[in-house]
Amino acid sequence: MKNKILLIVLSLILSFCPTFAKEKIEAIHNSAGIYIFKIDTKKYGAKIKPYMTKNLTTPQKVYEDECFDLVVNGGFFDVKTGKSVSYVTIDNELVADVQDNIKLVNELNKENRLEKVLSRSEFRILENKKGKLKFDIALHSTPIKKNYRLKHALQAGPMLLPTMDLVQEGFVVKEDDIVKSQSVDILKRRERTVLGLKGKYLYIVLFTKDHKVDAFEMQQYMQKTLKVKKAMALDGGLSTALNYRNITINSFGKYQRRVKSFLVVER
Repeated sequence: MKNKILLIVLSLILSFCPTFAKEKIEAIHNSAGIYIFKIDTKKYGAKIKPYMTKNLTTPQKVYEDECFDLVVNGGFFDVKTGKSVSYVTIDNELVADVQDNIKLVNELNKENRLEKVLSRSEFRILENKKGKLKFDIALHSTPIKKNYRLKHALQAGPMLLPTMDLVQEGFVVKEDDIVKSQSVDILKRRERTVLGLKGKYLYIVLFTKDHKVDAFEMQQYMQKTLKVKKAMALDGGLSTALNYRNITINSFGKYQRRVKSFLVVER
């Protein structure tokens, strides 16, 4: 009987999430509406990766179910079909292919935007033969660095730094230098999720309803305030959401929007 009770107690203990690692993530909230999460990729790079669910779900749900240290919304997706509209690679495997969305491909072809959308920027984690990781932000069409292979990648965009070209990535369509259309309200002030790289640090920055920004304001903040070398946006607007310890960020009123892909930090 005592052994049975002991086994039950042990199983209950093991079912709970492990404790947080000390100082793995530095959370900074000095400005209203802006949340910054800074991670040392030299120490904790192996813990950072994309994550994708079969059905649309919230960062909160993933955070609770999978016991991650941090969960933030990821790439673009189709709200109606639940399909990814961004390439996602996890553990060397392409798990989301934009071209599987036939309807989207046909629409983009008609608009002459397909190649631009397919080549949008992505957050990359590269690995060499010795297991050393390298973090990068590049267009999807950019060749992988020599002697490395693509371990993880999460596409979204636009790229903010070192350069930003909203037309090249298909976020803005112009005619005679006049903006005819834009995607994801990129020229409007909205909630945003941004990634930045500077030295060994990865920055995850959320601009919430109390500090909405457009593409140029995102770029300026990452360049002038955080002084990062490379930066890109993830999905934003109502998709902007994050969970980390006692911090829960929502953009859908009191709730989080259900999304398809995420960037996570494992425990």
